[in-house]
Amino acid sequence: MNTDCPHLHDFVRALVAESDESRIRRIRADRWVGYARADAALSAFEELLSFPKRTRMPNLLLCGPTNNGKSMVLEKFRRAHPPVPAGVTSEGVARVPVLKIQMPPGPDERRFFGTILEALAVPRLASESISRRQDAAMGLMRSTGVSLLIIDEAHNLLAAMCTWS
Repeated sequence: MNTDCPHLHDFVRALVAESDESRIRRIRADRWVGYARADAALSAFEELLSFPKRTRMPNLLLCGPTNNGKSMVLEKFRRAHPPVPAGVTSEGVARVPVLKIQMPPGPDERRFFGTILEALAVPRLASESISRRQDAAMGLMRSTGVSLLIIDEAHNLLAAMCTWS
């Protein structure tokens, strides 16, 4: 293949010499294309993350049409605030400033708290009671310093709220 492509940027020109498989993988990868509303949402999330702790914390609902990039905005924010492994912190405890979960489609508390525990890489037993899962999820979020819980697929959460008593 001819890799002499003077019209391309240096970075892109280097990619031309890669294998077809490598280039196809790059093409299929997620891409961030910023736009005004996404930037505004990211700024709003940053403000929430830095908000001082108080009894009633503010929240934010990001809504829009299907396939409009909402999940990508959430993922970009999560990636900007990665977890810090326990071995790196002075306390020896992992730090997870932003925890992102996807609300399970089956709307029940057991699956909701199980999803939080799974996101924190905690094994659980299928037979665990809802209260044990809730206690474990809340305790782990406190101990790992979760400052912001992001729940993607909120329409599933709304369905769950209608069934929880």
